[in-house]
Amino acid sequence: MIRRRTLLATSIAAPFATPALAQPNPFPDRPLRLIIPFPPGGGTDAFARRIATRLGQELGQNVVADNRTGASGGIGMLEAMRARPDGYTLVFSGASTHALYPLVVARPQYNPMADFVPVALVGANTVCVVARAEVATDLPALVALARARPGQIRFANPGTGTYVHMVGEYLRYAAGRLDMLAVPYRGNGPSMIDMLAGQVDAGTDTVVTSLAHHREGKVRMLAVTSRQRSPLAPEVPTVIEALGLPDFEAALWSMLAVRAGTPPDIVSRLHEATMKALADPAFQEDLKQAGIEGSPPASPAQVAAFINAETEKWRPIVAATGVKLDG
Repeated sequence: MIRRRTLLATSIAAPFATPALAQPNPFPDRPLRLIIPFPPGGGTDAFARRIATRLGQELGQNVVADNRTGASGGIGMLEAMRARPDGYTLVFSGASTHALYPLVVARPQYNPMADFVPVALVGANTVCVVARAEVATDLPALVALARARPGQIRFANPGTGTYVHMVGEYLRYAAGRLDMLAVPYRGNGPSMIDMLAGQVDAGTDTVVTSLAHHREGKVRMLAVTSRQRSPLAPEVPTVIEALGLPDFEAALWSMLAVRAGTPPDIVSRLHEATMKALADPAFQEDLKQAGIEGSPPASPAQVAAFINAETEKWRPIVAATGVKLDG
């Protein structure tokens, strides 16, 4: 009788004990995916892959880089928007896909602020103006050539509506509405290939993509668009210095984001891991050597405020240049 009562008590208690023993899997318990909305070979791609590797070390899981290109970053952003809001899919977004997208696309397919949640700012690639060595030796010379030959200078960009393209439009407008032939590509890598082959004359690029060719004398970095000179190429002046434009400043900032609806605790976990990665002195030095400026620590809410401010900064510039995409 005692044995029967013991078995009965155990059978009654077991169903209630099981849930108490079950524990939710800690995040993350499997590899993550980082969507890069731009092609391999450019400065943004190189930056994203560095972040993926270092973030994976902090999280204890691999972060797999996945290039999904097209539509000036829109294809990758839509791919990220289709992912489950569980934190396992991040997107390496930024100036082009968050600040400029709602300004340059006539019929936006996503809302950067409503459809995504910022995780962290991670830094900025320095943008530069480059030209074939035989075309111009400095930025004033390129401007003079464009004025002397309106519509004939083939000016490359990594994609219509991208941030680096709009920096070129900003320069063209600020320098007196220069008439140059815009030649769009699908990324910085392809545009540099054609510049080296003589298919285009000049363009906007990132320092990380242009630096080796600049050092070899195949192209010239005529100016950087940041407020300060790049430590990787201190001999290259800023646009402010070269053309006397005191307010000209642009840097290709990048961020990590996840789909809206991702649980706040998971966003916090990703933010914390990203901050730890960026605080590593060795990683900071690696980014510096790649021409990337570090971002100061900022909470997701502060990142959202920064994005709004950047959008408003570019609104009059986009309106003045008239750039508009169908979407």
